[in-house]
Amino acid sequence: MTRALEIARTKRLCFTITTGRSGTEYLARALGLFRGVRAEHEPKPTFGSAFRTVQAAPGTAREFWLAHKLPRIAACGEAVYAETSHLVCKGFLESAVELELPLTLIHLVRPPRDVATSLWQLATIPGRTYGGVKYYLAPFDERVLLPLERVRAERLDDYQMCFWYCLEIEARALDYARRFADRGVRVVRCELAEIATSVGVERMGRELQLDGLSAIGRIQLATTAGRRFNEKLAQKRPSVFTSARLDELEAEVRALVAADVPAR
Repeated sequence: MTRALEIARTKRLCFTITTGRSGTEYLARALGLFRGVRAEHEPKPTFGSAFRTVQAAPGTAREFWLAHKLPRIAACGEAVYAETSHLVCKGFLESAVELELPLTLIHLVRPPRDVATSLWQLATIPGRTYGGVKYYLAPFDERVLLPLERVRAERLDDYQMCFWYCLEIEARALDYARRFADRGVRVVRCELAEIATSVGVERMGRELQLDGLSAIGRIQLATTAGRRFNEKLAQKRPSVFTSARLDELEAEVRALVAADVPAR
């Protein structure tokens, strides 16, 4: 056993199952208000730096934990380490469970239409654009839970690819909760809208069984709760979709997924 692994096992480790564009930076800041919590958004070494390597060779996730991520976690003095990167749920959690890390997984949820629209506005299209390929899953990636044949996926428009991705992450949250329950891993669902108030932040802390707010956290809570971070408004193109059109596009994706996903 490495020294970093030994130390990490004495802490409580909180990671997220989430899409991204879902309030991850806000969640990190909210978690950081509680006593004994070191909360980070996407600190180096980032899961994003190894995401595509892990997709191609899943066994490398274990190496990433042992050689890169755990030494950083071990260097933190707090009893609880929380990281809100949306990449950890894309191939890294299985190795974390095998390493017997004491995990709590926060399923951070924002309505899929809001997330898909944000991705579309930023031209971050899974499987198609640079950012979409580098950081997001596509329906023809290996080991996704909602695979689509490439010829079917290529018929989807860009918004539909973003919406498919949201459905994939939701499926992963359900799958992890089912598979990891007997390994002592809690999956706690957390709606972004519900933690957008001071009351909601404190309720989240209780649900996660965290200690209370720190003295500084109590002072900062009023100015943190509900604040928007990382909106990237200057980078977004305006949406061109009506609600009715989005209903149609999303229904097509749901129907394709239902038709292509094998019985489990």
